[in-house]
Amino acid sequence: GVTLELHEATGKQETVTVKPDTEAAKEAIISLVGNYNRVMAEINILTQNKPELITEISYFTEDEKKKAEEKLGMMQGDTTLNGIKSSLQRITTNVYNTSDTTTMTTLAQLGISTKSSAGGGIEYSRLRGYLEIDEKRLDEALSSRIQDIKALFGYDSDGDLVIDSGVAHALDANLAPYVQTGGIFATRTSGLDGRIGATEKKIARLDEQLEAKEAELKAKYGQMEGTLNSLQQQSNSISNFNNQNNNR
Repeated sequence: GVTLELHEATGKQETVTVKPDTEAAKEAIISLVGNYNRVMAEINILTQNKPELITEISYFTEDEKKKAEEKLGMMQGDTTLNGIKSSLQRITTNVYNTSDTTTMTTLAQLGISTKSSAGGGIEYSRLRGYLEIDEKRLDEALSSRIQDIKALFGYDSDGDLVIDSGVAHALDANLAPYVQTGGIFATRTSGLDGRIGATEKKIARLDEQLEAKEAELKAKYGQMEGTLNSLQQQSNSISNFNNQNNNR
């Protein structure tokens, strides 16, 4: 699968080495873990009312912290988000048998897990479902078992030239129904927008009815006040008439 193009002659013997780009692979893996952790953090913040969820995240900017505080616990008990979290955790801990020859079947063997680094005591931030990377272990695996790593993330199990198993394939297959056009999130958002629109119309209609009722009550109050004034005047007239007759 490698094409070598020779452009000119050299005056000495040259050595050409063909090898995988481990740095690019490492950056891609780190990016995947970083995005995974951001999704997990977002789900934790939305579904739990715990301020420490925000303070534990060191990479948040002040603006991100403020936005996170505004939506903290906003969707507590939401089964969709909790289901996504459980699926993501299951995918990243599953065993993937890619071939008869490979011995790398889990992310933990690559140095990626929820507790990659050792440490004493309990750190509650490490119980939130975030992934950690043991960089030394990852570097060792990339330098000696990169084909196994490739198969771990994406593998064609039936030889039809289409990736159909592996960690990355499972993540994509699991999340696609939620984020694709017309997917679960889009449908739910559309439904919520519809309900919000209907509620806003109802509120506007009730406001109009309230204004009409207020105008009606003001008119009746005005009539009642006029009637009371008229009765008061009549009462005063009668009193004056009586007083005049008594003085005669």
